[in-house]
Amino acid sequence: MDISILGIDVASRKLDLAWSDESGFQHATVDYTTEALDAFLASHPSCTAAATTVGLESTGDYHLAASQYFIAAGFAVRLLNPILTKHYTRLTIRGAKTDVRDAELICRLVADGHGTSLSWHDVTNRPKELLRLSQHLTRVGAQLKQRLGSTWRKQIPDTKRIEAKLERLIGRVKKLSDELVAEATKNQSVEERLITSIPGFGTKLAALVHHELGEISRFRNVRALLAYAGLEPRMRQSGARLNTTGRISKRGSAELRHALFIAANVACRWEPELKAYYQMKRAQGRTHVEALCIVSRKLLRRINAVLRERRPYLSR
Repeated sequence: MDISILGIDVASRKLDLAWSDESGFQHATVDYTTEALDAFLASHPSCTAAATTVGLESTGDYHLAASQYFIAAGFAVRLLNPILTKHYTRLTIRGAKTDVRDAELICRLVADGHGTSLSWHDVTNRPKELLRLSQHLTRVGAQLKQRLGSTWRKQIPDTKRIEAKLERLIGRVKKLSDELVAEATKNQSVEERLITSIPGFGTKLAALVHHELGEISRFRNVRALLAYAGLEPRMRQSGARLNTTGRISKRGSAELRHALFIAANVACRWEPELKAYYQMKRAQGRTHVEALCIVSRKLLRRINAVLRERRPYLSR
């Protein structure tokens, strides 16, 4: 009997694997090395690229090496949001969480159709990693500026030399961040050019959005796209009443959501339609952040339209 789904719980040095056959779930624990995975596949001939889908949980960057291994071997690979697995663990009576149980749960969730399909581009996307590193350096630079400002305001004696060194460090961090952006955006794709046609997006933000989204065709509809960005409103239902909480789920890509938020902030200042829309939401009692989240959803819908229709955005 072929192994149709292989669930993998990833740790830094080991992999817990689970699959099912006629007798129930089977398990194996292997070292997190290429040699150990080669040995597992050699000893389980029913686990083939033609018949097996591999499911993993997103765990920072720990899952990337395993994803690369199986994609390179021709397997279909699906990636699960850890919030989803955590939610299903809470639904169990005991709420038990072990590596073996997690591997079984991943197996079940993939069998139910959950998870995002991964391609080789998704796990070896150099511009995406450069842009993420640039974003991290930007945040570090902003924190250093805050600390420097605090030191200035406190007027601590004999700190001029330290303050000067800190200023130079901030400058080096910014320079490196700019170099990473330039490297990541030197070959602008068609998708990035389409996104820059939308008010609020420059070269960097368009590249960020494009690489965080991946291929637009992997999303069934706009609703799936909003869910991936974590911008869909939370829903609460009791009997016949169905209400939104006014808050977004934040279940998707934080980097994508941050890029859209920045673009919304820019667009609300310079694009007449979105500026009027933002002001209307503020007049309705929405906070600044809530109104920007709503504008971010409109921007994501525009992105979906230009990428699917393969034509630039035209302002009204």
